[in-house]
Amino acid sequence: MADKLDWMNKHLVLLRYINLMDVAEKEGYKIRPDLAELFVGMNSAEEMVYKFAGVERYKCACELMAYIAHRRAAVWWGYRCVLSLLEELRINPAEERDIADIGANLEVEVPDFAKVEPPKTDPEFLIKMQKDLDDLQRGVQEARTAVHPEMLKLVEDALGVFYDEFTKFHGIHPLKLMEKLADKIAQDPYAIDPNSPIFQEAAKLKAQLAAVQKETVDTIKSVIPPKVPAHQKKLRDNALTAVYRWVAAPDGENAQKCLDVGNECPDTPAGLLSLAAFWAFGDLLPLGEQTVPTPPGLAANGLCQVLLLAALHQGGTRKLKERYEEYFRLGVEVLTGADNWEASLASKIMPHEELPAVSRSAPPQPPPPEAPASPASPGSNAGDVRTGSAPVPPPPADSGTRSSPQTPPPGGAPPYKRWKPGEEN
Repeated sequence: MADKLDWMNKHLVLLRYINLMDVAEKEGYKIRPDLAELFVGMNSAEEMVYKFAGVERYKCACELMAYIAHRRAAVWWGYRCVLSLLEELRINPAEERDIADIGANLEVEVPDFAKVEPPKTDPEFLIKMQKDLDDLQRGVQEARTAVHPEMLKLVEDALGVFYDEFTKFHGIHPLKLMEKLADKIAQDPYAIDPNSPIFQEAAKLKAQLAAVQKETVDTIKSVIPPKVPAHQKKLRDNALTAVYRWVAAPDGENAQKCLDVGNECPDTPAGLLSLAAFWAFGDLLPLGEQTVPTPPGLAANGLCQVLLLAALHQGGTRKLKERYEEYFRLGVEVLTGADNWEASLASKIMPHEELPAVSRSAPPQPPPPEAPASPASPGSNAGDVRTGSAPVPPPPADSGTRSSPQTPPPGGAPPYKRWKPGEEN
């Protein structure tokens, strides 16, 4: 993670809107009620972005940047964020979970605080009880010896009558009852009967749950086919290729390609970014005879959802807040002109085709040195952003217009030609 303050004192130049009022009226940017206090006295959209970052609300800063950024630069920013996620996943891939594992373990685990351990036998207590019993028996014998024989006989006769009446009424001799009670006490007081009705009902319930779980899994698998990693990678690469080609040459043909490949995997960051690139073109019928303008805020909102999908993605080396902080840093680099697609165009290698090999023990790479940007008015479509010797193609016109071939300035570079992989200079 780069220094949290490396974005300070950088001026955002690739902007379509400068004032918060404009982005709210023209793009439908909504101010969340819980953030209303932060907007008090603020008019500059750029200052608001940095204010969000200053209080570590990087998600809010990224969302506002998506609305005010020039669309071509915004799509390139989204592309760089997806590449950042892919680099994370090369270090720590996401673990795919089989849907059949959901609900497979039906055993209920009793928490530790609810577990009750049976009382343990205390040897010292048993020894004391046995001593008290011996003393009692000894005392009875001493009492019998001390009593007059005639009195003892009367007591024994009366006791015999009591035993007989007790046996007639209860059907068992009192001494026998005492013996059975002693045997019962000697048994395990926590003995569990496996044939208890409660266990039988529990077995039936588990069988029903297992049947429902199997039926649910079979239904889901019949509707949603299993993911094939090679096919998923192909869809992702196709989407990123379409996005990159649109950034390099934002014309109707490349916009239509973004729509086609994005619809094949709209639930992935790369697929949704491809759709956002199509919306950023500004025409819902890029190959048609008439122009159908993209609804305000659609492209910006699509980019916001791309960043959210990437930030929530499983695996990787960063948590959600850390990812948004990194995406914000990448956005600043793009919107200040320090990061663009010029180097990859010169090498004819799309960045997602040759991601650097990252080992699990590799130290984090420092951010690239900041390159000076040529002066440009925010929101303007005419200024070039330079980081090297060759000029970068200027961003396209606003929504509702189509790109046209660039005419070279006197003594300048030749007109830009849309590049495709495999073509030579």
